[in-house]
Amino acid sequence: MRKVLINEKTNEIRCAVVENNQLTEIHQTNSIHDEVVGNIYVGRVTKVLPGMQAAFVDIGLKQNGYLHRNDLISFQHNGNHGSKTSISHYVREGEQLLVQVVKEGTDQKGPKLTTNLEFGGTFLVYMPFGDYLAVSKKLKDEAERNRLLKIADELREEKEGLLFRTASFHKTKERLMEEYLKLKEKFTSLPWENVKAPKCVFKTRSFVERLVNELSLHPEDMIICDHIETVHLLKKQYPNVTVTYHDRKEGIFSTNKIEQEIDKLLKQTVWLNNGAFIVIEQTEAMTIIDVNTGKFSGKSSMRDTVIKTNQAAAIEIAKQIRLRNLSGIILIDFIDMRFKEDQELIVNTVTREMGRDRVQHKIIGFTELNIMQITRKKVRGSIEESLTTRCKVCHGTGRIPSAESVAYKLERELWEYQFIDDEAIWVEATVDVIELFQGENENHKRQLEEALHFKIICSTLSSPVPNYRIKHIGSVISITERLKA
Repeated sequence: MRKVLINEKTNEIRCAVVENNQLTEIHQTNSIHDEVVGNIYVGRVTKVLPGMQAAFVDIGLKQNGYLHRNDLISFQHNGNHGSKTSISHYVREGEQLLVQVVKEGTDQKGPKLTTNLEFGGTFLVYMPFGDYLAVSKKLKDEAERNRLLKIADELREEKEGLLFRTASFHKTKERLMEEYLKLKEKFTSLPWENVKAPKCVFKTRSFVERLVNELSLHPEDMIICDHIETVHLLKKQYPNVTVTYHDRKEGIFSTNKIEQEIDKLLKQTVWLNNGAFIVIEQTEAMTIIDVNTGKFSGKSSMRDTVIKTNQAAAIEIAKQIRLRNLSGIILIDFIDMRFKEDQELIVNTVTREMGRDRVQHKIIGFTELNIMQITRKKVRGSIEESLTTRCKVCHGTGRIPSAESVAYKLERELWEYQFIDDEAIWVEATVDVIELFQGENENHKRQLEEALHFKIICSTLSSPVPNYRIKHIGSVISITERLKA
């Protein structure tokens, strides 16, 4: 049984998924800045770059969208025969295109676009130009897969594509046809033919509706929401699922102890029950996870300790990947295992645990350096991206210059003023830098003054990090007057 908690009282809308009393997913969005994934725009091509096999398209957002040649439906219909063909063969600058956002943009990149439009429903995904049929890989029943493919072949018209979701399992042809026609109507009613770019011609469903639809709810599942209008809407859309209204004064997340779990997700270190721990570090390029034995020493051999630690870590890592919504390249540094069968055991453990993840992912296995590789599709931003911002002091590195290095830098800069005609130099610096620079009883500063042949006058600089600046060069009297001013 799954419990979906929807907190919609404020501008930040949050959804939590609880399975067997364990938090498994957490998603949030700011309603002021709506997600654009799934939206369809009439855009104008602003630049075509054959060297990148890509084009940039103005869709009316802050940044132009990125459209790769492989995401052009005209290229896809050309098949593998056109793999060396330049993007210039398919699009030109100034041309209007009907495009859909498939990936959110970032501060550095615009959203990713495609011309292969998709309209998602509860049971299937309709692609007006897709020209292929497919069934969810999670459906293992071969007879049922063949039945759905046969229905799809009967439903679709030329060039259309259909993808059956897991929820379509054992649904009648009439019910599937009903949804197919509804999704098709969404496409045929798009007002795009006489529209001047850039303009949004189709907005996808709300954040809550999309997320609930992605979950493929079962009759035994439950939805609890603190927004009465959403409760009424979901009751209509999911009559077979229990939908209740949270009317308590205490917040829905606090009542269900979700708030404290969110706080944990912002910490790098995650402790395991046996005393071992994992460290999760997100970077621009990838996510790196390190496994450590910590306080766990085991009771038998070293090999047994390593296997038990890695197994416990594999289970927790799969859970954390879903909870933190980690995506892209994920590298896991398990404790070194000398035997191949031990590595296979851990791969199987990760594969089993990640099998519960509904987001597309691939477990590649171990490298020669014993690093496990996983890739996971980015559907939404991670918890860290959603709830935190880059530090203005360290700019996201987590490191700042040491007081010692700044003090040495100050000394090197002062040597460049040796034998100047002026009497003194006024230096502003943070307290820690001044103390290191002057030395015990200011002995180092006096020695430096004798060598450089000018006075060094220090005053305190207010800064969150060790720092200094040359404030003024002149006579001792002029600097003293400036200090008093």
